[in-house]
Amino acid sequence: MGIHRLLGAFVVAMVLVSATGAAATAAAAPSAGTGESVAPISEPVPATEGAREAVSSDGTVAPRDRSQVEAPVDVDAPETSNEFLAAFRELSDRESLETYSEFEVIRTQAIVAVQAGEFDAADRERMRAVLRTLVRFDQAYRAAADGDLSSGLQTARETRETLSTLESAGGTQYSSLAGVALDRFFRSLGEQFEERSRQGISTPERVAALERAGEAYRLGGESERFAEVTVRAESLASEYERDRAEMNESIAAAQAFGERCGETCTSPVAAVTSHSVGVFSLYSDARAANAETSEAVRIAQSHNLGERTREVQAIADDSSGTLLSLAIGSALVVFAYALVLAIPTMFVASRMSQWAIDRRAASVGSILTPRPAEVTTDGGE
Repeated sequence: MGIHRLLGAFVVAMVLVSATGAAATAAAAPSAGTGESVAPISEPVPATEGAREAVSSDGTVAPRDRSQVEAPVDVDAPETSNEFLAAFRELSDRESLETYSEFEVIRTQAIVAVQAGEFDAADRERMRAVLRTLVRFDQAYRAAADGDLSSGLQTARETRETLSTLESAGGTQYSSLAGVALDRFFRSLGEQFEERSRQGISTPERVAALERAGEAYRLGGESERFAEVTVRAESLASEYERDRAEMNESIAAAQAFGERCGETCTSPVAAVTSHSVGVFSLYSDARAANAETSEAVRIAQSHNLGERTREVQAIADDSSGTLLSLAIGSALVVFAYALVLAIPTMFVASRMSQWAIDRRAASVGSILTPRPAEVTTDGGE
C-alpha cells in the first residue's frame, strides 16, 4: 500500500504543476463553444456563495455557510464550456474536495480544460463524466459525514463505477486521481463501520456493520483487514443464529405450556378447582417453562435485541405468574389433604388417649383390695 500512496502523491504533485502552467496560458483564451470571452482562472467567488470564512469587526472568524456552498449541481444541465465552467465553480470550497485533495486537483484541471482550445462533443462527454464523478463523491462524503454510512458506501461504489466511463471518454488522468482518493475514502468508511460494530447495537446490526466494513476494506484495497473483519462477522453471525434458535425453542415450549394450561392456571383457586391433584404435575411443568423463558430473556438481552427482548420478557412474566398460581394451588391442595387427614387422626388419637387412661386406671384398681368393714353390735356387751 505504501507504493500506491507514494504514486498517488507524485501524480497529485505533477498535476498541480501542470495545472499552474496551463492556467497561465489559458487565462485569456476565448471559449470556442460560444465565442465569448471567459473569466480568468483566478475564480473570484460570487457574492451568493459566501463560502469563505468572514472576519468580523472584533477579529473573530465566522463559520462558513455550508447551506449556500453545498447547493446541488445538475450534472446533465451543462452543454457549453461556460456552463461546465460555472458547474465546476459551484463545487468550490466543498468540504469533500478539501478533505480529499485529489478531487480538488481534478476540479482545477477540469476548469483549465474547458477554457483551453476547442470544446467539441468529446470534450463535453469527458467533462460531464468528470462532473458526475465529483458530484457523486461529494454526495457520498456528505452522507457519511451525516452518519448514513450505508448510503455513503453505496454512492461511493457508484462513483467508482463512473470511472470506467471517464476512462473511455479520454479522462484517464482524472480517473487515476479519483481512484487514489476513493481508496482512502473506502478505508475510512471501513474504519467507521468497524467502530459502529463496537457500539451498543443489536447483534444483527453488528454483523451488518462488520460485513459492510469488510466490503469497504475490500474496495479500498485492504485485503488483510477485509479477511479479518469477514471472519469476525461470520463467527458472530454463527453465534447469533445458534442462540436465536435456542431462544425460539424456549419461547415455543413456554407458549405451548401456556396454551395447554389455559385460563385454568391464572389463579390458585381455578387451578385447584379444575385440576385437583393434577396441579402438582402442572406445577412441575411450569417450573421447567419458567426456566426456559428466563434463558430466552438472557439470550435476548445478551444480543441487545430491543423490541424482541421486551416481547420475550412479557412471555417470561406470564410464565412466572402461572408458576406462582400453581405453587399456591399446590400448597392449597396439600393443606386441604392435611386438614382432611387431621380430623380422623385427632379423633383416633383422642380415643387412644382415653383408652390409655382407662387402662391405667383399671390397672391401679386391680392392685388395691378393699378393707373389710368392722361390724359392732350392742348385743355383744
